[in-house]
Amino acid sequence: MRTKENMPATTYSKDEIDIVALIKTLWNGRKIIIWCIAIFAAIGLFVAFTSPNVYTASTIMVPQVQSKSGSLGGLGGLAAMAGINLNDMGSGTQDLSPIVYPEIVKSYPFQKEIIHSPLKWSSIDKPMSIAEYAKQYSKPNALSILKKFTIGLPGVVISLFTKGKSTTDGAEGVYDSLFPITVSERALCDALSGTLSLKVDSKSGYLTLSAMGPEPLMTAQLADKAQRLLQSKVTAYRINKALQNLTFIQDRYNEKENEFEAAQDRLARFRDRNLNMASNIAKTEEERLQSQYQLAFSVFSELAKQLEGAKIKIKEDTPVFSIIQPVSVPDTKTKPKRLRSLVVFLFIGGISGSGLVFLRNFWKSIKEKWKSDIPL
Repeated sequence: MRTKENMPATTYSKDEIDIVALIKTLWNGRKIIIWCIAIFAAIGLFVAFTSPNVYTASTIMVPQVQSKSGSLGGLGGLAAMAGINLNDMGSGTQDLSPIVYPEIVKSYPFQKEIIHSPLKWSSIDKPMSIAEYAKQYSKPNALSILKKFTIGLPGVVISLFTKGKSTTDGAEGVYDSLFPITVSERALCDALSGTLSLKVDSKSGYLTLSAMGPEPLMTAQLADKAQRLLQSKVTAYRINKALQNLTFIQDRYNEKENEFEAAQDRLARFRDRNLNMASNIAKTEEERLQSQYQLAFSVFSELAKQLEGAKIKIKEDTPVFSIIQPVSVPDTKTKPKRLRSLVVFLFIGGISGSGLVFLRNFWKSIKEKWKSDIPL
């Protein structure tokens, strides 16, 4: 076993000198390290106390989609007893994979509806949407102003030359085939995409919807609105074909109902006028009206069955979302973590100061080497 006593003198002496030299170098440059730590500590305090408070509200849900083989079980049996065959209604229903749900949340139509939904704010008496609040009450904080004129300065300069060239703002209704969105709405939607997120756990099959905001109640309402809107969008997609089929059958049902009632009225009026029928012409006319009535009744009865089947089909295709964890008002803020921010900036300051000290010594050694290599 090698110890200090039997270790070679050269190796032990070299390691000891390196450690001592390292500590001595840091000690000699302690002023630089202290200054760096102080500067980064000031930056950390500035960031910690100027960053706005952020609250997070979330909900966990599981989408329950009817299987094609199940076909509503009891409702399918009741429909068969009434003479309605749901298989004849056509399956045609496309399943929307939960993997696509985050893209729905990020889409402009979804986010535009969110930013125009009224929410309750602690500083305002009446409900107000995010778009209205950003226009009337939102003010940039010191940190956002600093970022704008430091990191974001190139964008500010470019915007000065491109200002007024955009024709999107106020262009709603010009192109009916395009989705109308203004420049200000697009900016709010882009900002919302960073505060509203949906995570899909493919293994467990549940969805986690999270929303961040400056106020607890407003944030909870934002998450609740996003959850309900997502359910509405998914439901609308899934029952789209069944709803179109229901609309078509409903229109035909209304038409045939009028024809059936008209045929029924004609037959009744004829019988009232011919209570004591003796001629064959009258009997033939009654048979003709009776045939028209029976045909109208048969078509009307069949459409009535199809109408009930279409209604059951919509119930079958409508997805159900089981809420495992409902939205609740957050009682603690998520950001900023002031102590953690300060510790991180202190660590960065110490590392930066030590690096500057070693860099200065390295530069000095290079200069001395150059001087020694120059012949006198």
